[in-house]
Amino acid sequence: MVLGGLVISTTAIIMALSSDAYAQSATPGQKEIIREQVNPQTEDALKPWLGGDWQIGVLGRVSSNPYRGADNTDLTGLPMLAYDAERLHVGIDGINAKVWENKFGSVSLLGNLRMEPFDPDDSPYLKGLEDRDMAFEAGLGGSLRLWRGEVKASYLTDLNDAYGGHEIDVGYYIPTNWDRFNFNIGGGVTWQSEELVDYNVGVKRSEARSDRGFYAPDAAFVPHLDFSVIYPVTESFAVIGTSDVRFLPDEYTDSSIIEDDYVISAGLVLVYTF
Repeated sequence: MVLGGLVISTTAIIMALSSDAYAQSATPGQKEIIREQVNPQTEDALKPWLGGDWQIGVLGRVSSNPYRGADNTDLTGLPMLAYDAERLHVGIDGINAKVWENKFGSVSLLGNLRMEPFDPDDSPYLKGLEDRDMAFEAGLGGSLRLWRGEVKASYLTDLNDAYGGHEIDVGYYIPTNWDRFNFNIGGGVTWQSEELVDYNVGVKRSEARSDRGFYAPDAAFVPHLDFSVIYPVTESFAVIGTSDVRFLPDEYTDSSIIEDDYVISAGLVLVYTF
């Protein structure tokens, strides 16, 4: 029961990491593969949905900031609350309902919250840009067991017209363990529509100035590498760490408001399950 609950804290820290929407740090596939690594299986038809656990805890995150003139690193601390069962996850980081599965794969309905990519007050080069709205997203996720790990794919679309676009991610993840440590290693590539890239790094003609040129980007492919580790300290308490690297393509770095071509993030979660 406890290990099944621990993974939700990982998804909670992933939610914090994903608050940097310029390179959505955790994909739905990454979240799900970590959950599957520790969630118990059950033969009871109701327990996959209703036999989950509640978790409370705290998370911390540090991430590099690629925006020109902004602080080099962002520090975040957040409380967390979530419910997680074998086939249903509901939390502040989103919703994942596994509507179909067999021994080879699964299909899920997804709900996601994408935070604003930046605050115009964070840098003089961002000041005067249009405020971005938080995006509510929905979509589908799928998995296919292959070799030692799983191929994960997801599709998300904007519901409230915050950016009016789409995102597709495909990744491969290998769970493993050593002693009491549970590891998850993987990576993949995220395709973002031109509307989503514009939401993150675009500059309108009316916002252009001598040190900030007009920029209307194309769609982009963003490669990523991901790692996480889970350590159960007791039956009810665990420590979880995550790290990832996002490699920003030309569609990002050609924008005058971006100065780095990568984003590195690391996080730590303390979680109690009941």
